[in-house]
Amino acid sequence: MGSRVGETISFFVDVVTEDSFYENLTLGVVKILENSPCVKNVRVDRRNGCERNAIANWEQRHGCVLPEDVKNFYASIDGFLLQWNLEIAAEEFPVGRMEIGRLSSLKRYLGIRKERQSRTTSLFTEEEDFELEEDEMVMESTTEDNVAGSSSEIQITANLRGTKLFEIARCFPPSSDAKIYLAYPSKVEQTAPEIWLHRESTDRWYPLAESFTRYFRMMLVHLGLPLWQCCVLELPLPTWVEQVYFLVGPHLLPSTVELGETISSSLWNNGPPNLLDPGIFKSKENKQRLQKKK
Repeated sequence: MGSRVGETISFFVDVVTEDSFYENLTLGVVKILENSPCVKNVRVDRRNGCERNAIANWEQRHGCVLPEDVKNFYASIDGFLLQWNLEIAAEEFPVGRMEIGRLSSLKRYLGIRKERQSRTTSLFTEEEDFELEEDEMVMESTTEDNVAGSSSEIQITANLRGTKLFEIARCFPPSSDAKIYLAYPSKVEQTAPEIWLHRESTDRWYPLAESFTRYFRMMLVHLGLPLWQCCVLELPLPTWVEQVYFLVGPHLLPSTVELGETISSSLWNNGPPNLLDPGIFKSKENKQRLQKKK
């Protein structure tokens, strides 16, 4: 897929309806899903934004400065949840899920103590808050973590030095035991965090996106399909998940289907940036005035 992604989130309107807000935020993905014959019951949670004081308190408590796109996101909407069902043989199954956790759920990763026979040192420190030591190496991939036929020369290896990690989402379905984190690569407060995936079953970490905005758009492009994060990383998918992809988004499986000009690829390469401004909902009074004018 292309790499052109809007890096800032900002609307230039005073007041918009909630419907317009969510349509712009999701780049019209809701309508795309609703127009699909096999997709049913598309639903989006409507949430209010967080107070600026709450965001500032979070930064002070954790000693990290949230990047502007994350601040604007939480100031406009306290988390995001879009779900949809897939109809198979006249029966609906909950398949699609796009989710960003609420600000209150953005908690620091404390680490999991785990004995490893192949290592002489512990992967985690004894501190209450999790930080990796400077000389520790994590996330070395194995052959079973790579899809057959994918580029083996790209090693999923990283060195997380003094990294602060905050859980921002969980992969769907929950049984996958995989979570998404904001990862501050150093102790410098001004350093913008990246997005990383952690598979608890194997205790491995994978870099997923260079920014929150990029991750959010990746989520939209993949329509919230099960384990789409693993699909991006070309990690093995369960058979039933691959079958869902073949039904809804076969072009999203690069190892099996040659990428063509599809809705998702066009959205990623040529679609408008999803722009967000926390000031678009000025106040309840403005909303009431807008309704009266109608």
